[in-house]
Amino acid sequence: MLDFGPGSASTVTYLSRFRAKVIFADLIDNPELRNPPEDADMATLADLISDQMSVPPGLHIDVCLMWDYLHYLDVHVIEALSSVLQPMIRPTTRGYGFGALHSRDPMQGNRYGISGPEELTSAPLTNEEPYTPHSQQWLGEHMLALRISRGTLLMEGRLELLFEAP
Repeated sequence: MLDFGPGSASTVTYLSRFRAKVIFADLIDNPELRNPPEDADMATLADLISDQMSVPPGLHIDVCLMWDYLHYLDVHVIEALSSVLQPMIRPTTRGYGFGALHSRDPMQGNRYGISGPEELTSAPLTNEEPYTPHSQQWLGEHMLALRISRGTLLMEGRLELLFEAP
């Protein structure tokens, strides 16, 4: 399992009951990925992402928890992330995250976790990281390693997104 972001205590507690290997990859902790130089090329960004993720070679991902994490990354970083993820994706890989119905929709960044089979935790982030909501269509065009197979509109205006292998 790959969990983007710093991880949460609830996720660690919940998953400790299973024999799951979880890798937490907090890419926004890296200033070069959070605010990449305009002239950064795809290979350089992919190398930075690979270094930050520290994923063993040959690892395949069953579940990728993206939460709202992609909304902190610009298009070039998301495309590089997609290229890094591609070799780790199997036909049965699934992803989960949140998006915006429209990119102009206001969204607040949250720290998410899993506390039960059908229960998530959510707490507002207190940092001032740049947060740009990406629409479902935009994510579908730029996150190519996984395709959006379903989007469900939630009461607060966010989209709950299910991703699958292409």
